[in-house]
Amino acid sequence: MNPALPQPELSPVRDADVLFGLWPWSKGPQWEVDTAWPFVAAGRKFVIPAGYVFDKASIPSFLWGFPMNYTPDGLCTVAALEHDFLCDLLRGGSDWLREQCDPAMLIPLPAESVHRHFYDRLLEYGVRHTKARTMYAAVRNFGPGGRMKPSAWFA
Repeated sequence: MNPALPQPELSPVRDADVLFGLWPWSKGPQWEVDTAWPFVAAGRKFVIPAGYVFDKASIPSFLWGFPMNYTPDGLCTVAALEHDFLCDLLRGGSDWLREQCDPAMLIPLPAESVHRHFYDRLLEYGVRHTKARTMYAAVRNFGPGGRMKPSAWFA
């Protein structure tokens, strides 16, 4: 990782449930952004407001650690923060988020641009190429606006 790259100021909000990693519906940890975080995605400027709460990444907990090592921490933090925020905008955002953001910023990017930004930021912050490609494929296929909808599996 390039030490010159900025890092967001975050505070923990919630620890993971006791069964996190064992029970698929248990809740993972959450963090809060302490100071506003500006960034550019697809040529547009965004500012994540202080107080924004996110989970860093919705990686199934059984993939954390050995042998996959797909944690949302460390080098993935900035990419996960920005991706979670852009996905919230893609879904319409919460009442709180809509109150905090400039109306022009609330216009979402296309899903593919959101997911590509995630991939580019992973690489920029030093995530190895194979891990970044796998994580990109996961969000592109299963994230908001993704190509595969789990609800269609049971139809």
